[in-house]
Amino acid sequence: MSIPTVELSNSELTRFNELMGETYKKVYNMAYRLSNSRADAEDLTQEAYYRAYRSFRDYEGDKPFENWIFRIVTRLFLDLLRSRRRRVQAVSYDAAIGGGAGDDAIYFDKADDRPNPEQRLLENTFSEDLERVMNSLTAEQRMLIQLADVEGMPYKEIADILGKPVGTIRSRLHRTHKLIRSRLEGLRPSTAARLGAPLMAI
Repeated sequence: MSIPTVELSNSELTRFNELMGETYKKVYNMAYRLSNSRADAEDLTQEAYYRAYRSFRDYEGDKPFENWIFRIVTRLFLDLLRSRRRRVQAVSYDAAIGGGAGDDAIYFDKADDRPNPEQRLLENTFSEDLERVMNSLTAEQRMLIQLADVEGMPYKEIADILGKPVGTIRSRLHRTHKLIRSRLEGLRPSTAARLGAPLMAI
């Protein structure tokens, strides 16, 4: 992975590389679950570490780096959603899809596409029905489930990331949990009753 030149001391650079090595897989997995796309997950992960590197001196070392980088990824994902919403009506369906790299583009080694142990565990744990229901949720609903139920992030942190009141986050999660249950029961009544995953807890 190549990193842009930034004025960090040797000790800061060493620490950043250590933290990146410790969190890279988790950040990529989170980006993949949010975007449901390997290409987007790679882009989000790369951009998140690029931004983290550039602002590493703003990182408060007494707080978990994982939470800090998760917030960066989540905000990047929200930016991606907003950008695509703005473009969706302006781009022709038969327009060529392409993207040029800007002057400040950063290039990273491609992530390994093979499922890692965590992904295999998730694939084996989540039933086919649950996977279908999760894929039917909106991007925002998947994001809430990812942050609250998979990553175990406190509501206050989610509220800070999304710029919403804690009560709004709690209410939306409650509605999303009910929606998941309802759709599971519609697919197979016994599935929701058997499910013991954390995301079913209200």
